[in-house]
Amino acid sequence: MSMEQQKELIHELAEIAIKRVEELGAEAFVNAVVAKEYATRFSNSEILQNYVDFLRSFELTVVYKEKQRSTSVTNNLTKESVLELADYVTKVARLVPPDPMYPGMLKERQQYPHLKLNDPQAQSLQPIDIVDKIEGAIIAGEAVDQRVAGVSGNLLLSDGFNVFVSSSDIDIVYPSTNVGTTLNIHAVESEEESRSNSNFGSRYISKLDMETESKEVAERAVKGLGTESIEPGEYEVVFDHQAVATIALMTAMATSSMQLINRSSFLTDKIGQQIFDNDFTLINDPHNLDLLSARPIDDEGLATQSFPVFENGVLKNYSFSRLHAAKLGAKPKGCGFSFFGMTIGFPFAMTMKPGSKSKEKLISEIDDGLLITNLHYTNFVNPPVGSITGMSKDGLFIVKNGEIVGSAKNMRFTDELPRFLSDIDVGKELRQPTSMMGIGGMVAPIRVKSFKFTSKTEH
Repeated sequence: MSMEQQKELIHELAEIAIKRVEELGAEAFVNAVVAKEYATRFSNSEILQNYVDFLRSFELTVVYKEKQRSTSVTNNLTKESVLELADYVTKVARLVPPDPMYPGMLKERQQYPHLKLNDPQAQSLQPIDIVDKIEGAIIAGEAVDQRVAGVSGNLLLSDGFNVFVSSSDIDIVYPSTNVGTTLNIHAVESEEESRSNSNFGSRYISKLDMETESKEVAERAVKGLGTESIEPGEYEVVFDHQAVATIALMTAMATSSMQLINRSSFLTDKIGQQIFDNDFTLINDPHNLDLLSARPIDDEGLATQSFPVFENGVLKNYSFSRLHAAKLGAKPKGCGFSFFGMTIGFPFAMTMKPGSKSKEKLISEIDDGLLITNLHYTNFVNPPVGSITGMSKDGLFIVKNGEIVGSAKNMRFTDELPRFLSDIDVGKELRQPTSMMGIGGMVAPIRVKSFKFTSKTEH
């Protein structure tokens, strides 16, 4: 079955599901995806797997008597399966206690932007084309240094269609291409080993420069040999792109309607206030064709909108789901984001405003500090004050007199976002770490005058 035929099938099944739900006395909307996926995995500089398959996802939300709602999903695209799903979700919706604040099905007419979110080259892509990119990355990584022991990772390209159909006559189908790559490179010297990682994506396969990426990761892996233990404390640091992506995600999370409803956000009641340094601007940018998370419609059927989240450090907008907007007396702006059966407001397509300095320039301005490649296990530890905790990962480098002079063992940090983002300098290179569950954005490196590490680790 061709991709066009699969798109027609999933659209037909959406109409069948909605018709069944309406026969049962309720309303519904469908979020569905069908895509052709190219996946290549490689390990220790050898390609292990290269295959083409189809991704199918069919999510049905049923609204009963305007106040009771239930959602479920299937990847079995048969008429029988979809009808069973419709019966089941409707049954559950009847049992769910009504939420008097839920605004019911979206009825307002929307003007959806026309976005070309597909890569035309993807339609003629062959597995050998991906193999060539992988082999180029392997060669580039191994050429960095004889201590590079192997290049591993994967490349995943998804090219297909998204479908949204509802009882209230919303019917939109749009194409989308996503390309993501992970690189894991390790270096060995004597009995010591060092690893580094990257995870970046692109809308267009031609813009995915895996050779340059592999070279950078390999260089970090080699520089990571000979780690030394350093003391916890406050350090001037440069956050590289992947670390900044985590920080941007945490700041965006604090603008989510879920945290506002729970009054657990440090940004509650602070619209119009100076929160961060003047250099920090973050925009919800869902019409930016380069963003993997760009789209014309959110998960509730609203047309997406661009708006500033932070502008020159000032909090400009929260992000609302339709339910949370109704509860808080606000107007949603097309940033309803669904996961695990729930919908929250979230600025899922973010772009940072870049500065004027290169990452190398930011590093050169540090007399005594650190370069942080990545952060992981990052969570809010005290949300009402914006305190986050986590660990460094994939390379923590010692900077003296503007130069990287060695690598440090990873450390745990605990610090408050408003504190360490109050005095920053933003770099000029925008890059896009691979989105997480449909959330992502373009970010730039950041130099921070003070960042708190609280304890050591063993590695």
